[in-house]
Amino acid sequence: MKKKRKILFIQPIKSFSGSLKSSEEYIKNLYVKYSFIFLTQHGFSSRVLGKYGKIFTSFGISKFDNTENSRYLGLRWLLLIREILYLPFTLFSLFFIKLKVKEIDLIHLNEITGLPTAIIAKLIFKKPLIVHVRSLNYRNRKKIISNLHLNILNKFADKILAIDNDVLRTVFIKKKSIVLRNILDLKMHPFKRGNKKKKSLTIGYIGSYLKYKGLGNLVTAIEQLVYDGIELKLVVAGSIIKRNIISECILKILNLDNNINKSLLNKKFIEDLGFISNVQKFYNKIDILCFPSSLNTTGRQIFEAGFFYKPVILCLKKKNCDGLIEKYNGITYKNFSSINQLKEKILYFYYKRKLIKIMGKNGRKIAIQRNTKNNNIKMLDSIYMEQIK
Repeated sequence: MKKKRKILFIQPIKSFSGSLKSSEEYIKNLYVKYSFIFLTQHGFSSRVLGKYGKIFTSFGISKFDNTENSRYLGLRWLLLIREILYLPFTLFSLFFIKLKVKEIDLIHLNEITGLPTAIIAKLIFKKPLIVHVRSLNYRNRKKIISNLHLNILNKFADKILAIDNDVLRTVFIKKKSIVLRNILDLKMHPFKRGNKKKKSLTIGYIGSYLKYKGLGNLVTAIEQLVYDGIELKLVVAGSIIKRNIISECILKILNLDNNINKSLLNKKFIEDLGFISNVQKFYNKIDILCFPSSLNTTGRQIFEAGFFYKPVILCLKKKNCDGLIEKYNGITYKNFSSINQLKEKILYFYYKRKLIKIMGKNGRKIAIQRNTKNNNIKMLDSIYMEQIK
């Protein structure tokens, strides 16, 4: 029997996240061929990834955030204190893996924010490093930190995987950076037509319950419209982010905690599904998906919605992006803070119900073309083998 190649897979985020969900879709199709060794923090991620390989948990995994939405500005620079405090735990965990596993063949970092940990892993194991980039990286040639970050990425990463063309442009390094799209590996029931006579409209939100994801804005917008007599419902699926004691203390002291107040969801027009493993349960309940995030990117929710024939409302600085074409599979608004802009987009679908079906079908076409599993899984498999050789 052929010996499995060993891959050290570093998952920097321990809570439920798009990066974890997206990586699991690939891993559950590849763990039969490869032996995965996972490094993450104890929590949701360790429970999910533990099904596919050997788990090593660390109290903390050192990170550096140079993403467009949450890079270090002002008081956020103080968050580096946490990353420095995590460093001894990161080193101990990696050396412990070296002691127990001996040798590996490849390192796969699942989010670019974990680059410091991945670099240390590469120095210890002396193996190729694949860096997955799932958020827009901050790119400004006039800024020292931005240039330094890209130069370090270029020096240590052997392959850079961007989830779409928008992300690719922020981390493009010739002969290293390519697009590997997220996938949805799920058996779906046949598409059912919506109830044409239904007067109310059901908006959906899926993801972490965070302030910068815009859930608070969405609740406010719908609440105001309901007060004005518009028949709307909101279905949410996800959870707040649970953190360890050190992170909780630092974020509270600096007033940087992004979790929303859970009591915000205690309203008659809201159905809170909490975390769900089968997203079809969520999409079957909604008419349109709303992703009112300040991240200025699409997220996996957009193509998921496409698979289930759901159009989207997206907060985006430009009208078109990699996963959304304006008035083809959804609509956009520019100002994250503008409740009025968000209300306008909700009313657009409320009064033009036929477009829900039309845009939903268009979204399905895009998702089938780009995000089906077979071709993308073969692509990652070939990248693994290319780097291992």
